[in-house]
Amino acid sequence: MSGKKTAILLCACAAVLIAGLLIWDAPRNRVQLFWEKGAIEEAAHRYFQAEKAGDLKQTYALLAPSSAYRQAHSYDSYLKDIAGYPPVKIDTYQIVDVYRLRDNDRRDQYPGVDKLVQVEVDVTFVNSGKNNVFNYSFTFLKEQGSWYKG
Repeated sequence: MSGKKTAILLCACAAVLIAGLLIWDAPRNRVQLFWEKGAIEEAAHRYFQAEKAGDLKQTYALLAPSSAYRQAHSYDSYLKDIAGYPPVKIDTYQIVDVYRLRDNDRRDQYPGVDKLVQVEVDVTFVNSGKNNVFNYSFTFLKEQGSWYKG
């Protein structure tokens, strides 16, 4: 094959690949997850460290501003809400996986949310014993360039 034909073939393949990434959500979101994973993990660590430290102000601040809970509760009402429950304190946590990055397909209901992602975490609680590991999958939301716990 001549050099010109090879160049044309490579350009055509690149154009198809780029068009596929722009049009088809699944591969585009995989590429975006590759670039966003560090920021997502950082937001998750900040949230779980605040929970672990019992820093209620920081925990509340890291809840997504558009979440139904944040929309319905001020920080003061959040404090009143959690005051009625026995304290559950995180002893250890480990982020297991970050997966399923996706676009917000419900912009009519959640206009401030750009992206959603699942963060899988193994957690042990104080007084639950080191062998009692609980596995959770939390949704984190991207709003105005920042990640928050949903």
